[in-house]
Amino acid sequence: MTRRFLSLFIGLIIPYASVMLGIYHFRFSTEFILGFPPLYFWVFLWFFLTTICISTAWLLDKKDYQDE
Repeated sequence: MTRRFLSLFIGLIIPYASVMLGIYHFRFSTEFILGFPPLYFWVFLWFFLTTICISTAWLLDKKDYQDE
């Protein structure tokens, strides 16, 4: 059960919280990162990082199903 909670935490809670905290943190920033405003850069970065988080969560949960 703890592995299932960990996969839920990694796959859903971390990406959601990170995007929301990034929006709160970068909302008034005026600099640019690679030509993008920091808020856009942060959200686009999390497209890829969410894929990694979901893949990791799936691998953890897959091991739990194989044990049954």
